Amino acid sequence: MTKIKFLIFLIFGIFIFHWVYKFFAGPESIELILNAKYKIFYLVIAHIPTLYFDSLAWLILMVKNKLSTKTAFIITWISQTSGKFIPSGNITGEFVRFYLARRSGQKFSEASSTVLMDLFIATFSLFIIGLAALIFVIFSIKSNLILNQFQYLILAFSLISLGTLFFLFLIRKRVISKFLVSTKKFEFLNKKNIYNLLRLDISLNKLSHRKWRLFGAVVLRLIGWIAGAFEIYIFFWIIGVDAKVSDVLIIESVTAIIRSAAFFIPSAIGVQELAFVIVGELVGYSSIVSFSVAIGRRLREIMVGIPAIITWIFIFREQSNHIN
Repeated sequence: MTKIKFLIFLIFGIFIFHWVYKFFAGPESIELILNAKYKIFYLVIAHIPTLYFDSLAWLILMVKNKLSTKTAFIITWISQTSGKFIPSGNITGEFVRFYLARRSGQKFSEASSTVLMDLFIATFSLFIIGLAALIFVIFSIKSNLILNQFQYLILAFSLISLGTLFFLFLIRKRVISKFLVSTKKFEFLNKKNIYNLLRLDISLNKLSHRKWRLFGAVVLRLIGWIAGAFEIYIFFWIIGVDAKVSDVLIIESVTAIIRSAAFFIPSAIGVQELAFVIVGELVGYSSIVSFSVAIGRRLREIMVGIPAIITWIFIFREQSNHIN
């Protein structure tokens, strides 16, 4: 059943991609990229700051068994790649990050609590930068027709806000521990799993009170999002388009939110391209340029992702040999 759903969503995504390609001058966009093909490798270099600051944001949350910057960078690199290529999106990436953190020597409670908290912080920082972009658009664009397109984004921001508040409530009120103690529905779990869940609850609660670490992680995540927008700016430069900083911030934040909402479609194929075109045209770029930016993002994901997958296979094989 899972494979059938995967195929259905994949076909649906490919259909959207094909429609965007035909309707928004895909061949012209490809030609625009081919004319600057020798500069495309700059996208890989431009992605390094994003990975670095995202790694530091996760690293700053660690108190015990802290990973090295190099290890955190590699794990973040692999996990974000898996989040792009595997159907469940960012959630899959967090499972991969947890798995690799455990393999690197962290305990269950340490790895799971920092990964979950970093996921919360990443979502919260996206909300902040997305809200700032939305406010900027509202005050700078006067057309009601265009502003009406942001009603769904306002709804998305509201849902993210409610989600973050609910997550904080669960942590601060120790809901996990109270639920495990007060109910017998988890009798199928063995003592080790119950103990791990209790330790996770304690670790998350302690981490939620380390305000300066949380603040530092939010700041670093915000810098990471801005670095992601810088990647789009670099691509505009590659194809010879003069872009505004405010434009790339809007494109990066809004498309990230749309991609997150379309997590059930493998790699958000089609949806991500459509989002780039819509938001790109919204801030004043042609459909040809906007679609070329979407293709550029895919190229970057592939160029960064393939080495990450190879590294993951290498690490897994090395660890398996270690165990054997």
